[in-house]
Amino acid sequence: MPKLAVGGCFTAHNVRNTDMEGVIPKYGLQYLHYYLRLNVDATPHTALGDIQVLEALFNRIYAKAVIEFGDDTVSKMIELSSKPVLYRRMHFGKHKGLKMEEVPLDYLQWLAGTDLEEDLRYTTEQYLGAGG
Repeated sequence: MPKLAVGGCFTAHNVRNTDMEGVIPKYGLQYLHYYLRLNVDATPHTALGDIQVLEALFNRIYAKAVIEFGDDTVSKMIELSSKPVLYRRMHFGKHKGLKMEEVPLDYLQWLAGTDLEEDLRYTTEQYLGAGG
């Protein structure tokens, strides 16, 4: 079972925030259902099934957040979910699967010059030192 730390809200997108070791191979909702062994009897790829899995995923993250944030849990989760996610592993291309710190600098520099989605742009900037 991977170590999950609080840092995201309830969408599969933000589960990346909770995967502090970068060990979860995929972040699709049904993949997370089975990988995290969420205790929910849901039919995959149906509206109701997706809602049931999403609810179980939210409950798992929320329970951890309450321990970390106490009374400020909801506002902290909203704040964290509004920020870009720092990817811990490259999720595509010839360096797929590598930890971001293992991706060659020249590849990150090339990547920074392309049209990237928000989270990958943020991650690239962080690893190149441009983000802070």
